[in-house]
Amino acid sequence: MEVKKVLSVGKRLQTILEEAERESQQKLGDAKRQSEEMVNKARSDAEEKKSKAQRGAGIDDLVKAEENRAKVEAEKIKAQYQQKIEAIKKIPKKKRDHSVDLVMKEVLP
Repeated sequence: MEVKKVLSVGKRLQTILEEAERESQQKLGDAKRQSEEMVNKARSDAEEKKSKAQRGAGIDDLVKAEENRAKVEAEKIKAQYQQKIEAIKKIPKKKRDHSVDLVMKEVLP
């Protein structure tokens, strides 16, 4: 009977780990999409400013500066999402270790 309990806990832990992995992959994908959207929006805004300014020196520099600023902001958001993903990945490991300890205490007196 105790072996069945251990196997059951192991199966549940595997399910939790798989769910956390799927969630972390989704979060990473969301972060990438958001950063790409920000870069594309900045690029679009810069092109609009360029087209409105028919003349003037330094427009290209302004466009590049805006694109670089958007890239930096996108990287910050991506880093924040990466930290959240890492935190999610750590949670199942802790739960798994705790669960294994509880099962071992029950099975091995």
